[in-house]
Amino acid sequence: MNELLRSTAAPTGRPHVVVVGGGLAGLAAAASLSAADVRVTVLEARRRAGGRAASFEDPVAGGLVDACQHVAMGCCTNFLDLCRQAGLADALRRDRTLWFIGPDGDRAACTPSRLLPAPLHLAPLLLGMRHFSFGEKLSLGLGMLKLARYREPAAGGAVTTGSTALSWLQSAGQPERVIRLFWQPVLESALGESIDLVSTAAARKVAVDAFLAHRDAADLFVPLEPLGTLFGERLVAWLESRGVTVETGRNVTAIERDADGRAVAVLHGDGRTPCDAAIVTLPWRQAARVVPDLVPAADERLAGSPITAVHLWFDRDCIDLPHAVLVGRVSQWVFRPDAAEGRQPGYCQVVISASRGLLGNDREALLAAVVAELRETFPAAREAVLLESRVVTDPTAVLSVRPGVDAFRPAAGTVVPNLFLAGDWTATGWPSTMEGAVRSGRLAASAAGRQLGRPVASLTADLAKNPVVRLLTGSR
Repeated sequence: MNELLRSTAAPTGRPHVVVVGGGLAGLAAAASLSAADVRVTVLEARRRAGGRAASFEDPVAGGLVDACQHVAMGCCTNFLDLCRQAGLADALRRDRTLWFIGPDGDRAACTPSRLLPAPLHLAPLLLGMRHFSFGEKLSLGLGMLKLARYREPAAGGAVTTGSTALSWLQSAGQPERVIRLFWQPVLESALGESIDLVSTAAARKVAVDAFLAHRDAADLFVPLEPLGTLFGERLVAWLESRGVTVETGRNVTAIERDADGRAVAVLHGDGRTPCDAAIVTLPWRQAARVVPDLVPAADERLAGSPITAVHLWFDRDCIDLPHAVLVGRVSQWVFRPDAAEGRQPGYCQVVISASRGLLGNDREALLAAVVAELRETFPAAREAVLLESRVVTDPTAVLSVRPGVDAFRPAAGTVVPNLFLAGDWTATGWPSTMEGAVRSGRLAASAAGRQLGRPVASLTADLAKNPVVRLLTGSR
């Protein structure tokens, strides 16, 4: 009864924080604040929360289909913690084996060891890549260890912009086949950008955090429900049970400030919502329109990278693996939902990161290439009839983590004492991922809590590195 009274009572003494944007960053911020006796209102422009982790209604599937497949890894400690808190862990399938299919169709089931300590746990994974010779596997392993020791060069007391991943890999002596058949698909899938554009520092983070750091770091967590259900419904329902108000269809246009410059209300199409603090969690270009004086770097210094998802409905099941990395091809990842997910038989999704200018942006040519590659790779697809297809491209799906971009990623706090920023494009120390989004929301909530005198828990710790890994990576 006391909880009910507290959640429905008038705002007597409890500060009110308005979160602008109902993506993962905004929902994570709301979750953290809701545990600190703070009233929280989330304003989302779309009719369903979830942001880019979204689904669309498709008549072929007869329900929700994810616009683009999202997966997490074992190193995504904050995202997984939020899912556990919200009771969503049952909707994530944990896959320990990574399937690689080489250019000649050789399949490699790569599974890190549960017995060997990190980084030796990677030996079975590396040795299992049948499309590489022993010498190439050795070069790959040594290259990963060398990348773990990489540090951005300093010049005149300031950190330089550094090198791109491709130039560093070439200078480190990585064989061309190893770059093309391992580093390119792995880094581009993890970072969402071409290896000739991403920074070596970002590549190092993938190598260390997602592979070397811990035996569980590379485990895949694949949603078993549509993202629109998982985040737009279940996560929102959990937040509302904790007293959070989530309002969709609210297109925020500005933040009202008083004579002292403090945020006092959030303005939207239906009026204004007063607040004691505000957290703007919109993508950087949208954030720049709402708070232009706080996001001055929303220009060419913060660039987006496109991701394309090719949705395919065949007349029968063609893909006999839960997922696979298709190396040396246009297609990068193929995902087949489990039958337990209530999937449409014959459905699969191919995801291609850094897809700008792909095949001259010719959708028909892309569709033909993807279908041809699936028929070549999966025998069951050769006689299957393609019933329906859809190509979905988000031109700014992720922030392009190019050399020097971290200098322009803003922190959660701003010059306005009670106005904060969040989003996977802000300074989280992570690339533009679901983990980065959740971290940004938690960092902003913690900063807002300090300003309001309401202690808010910050980040969940990373997976613990053993002494060997700490020595190898130079970690404290």
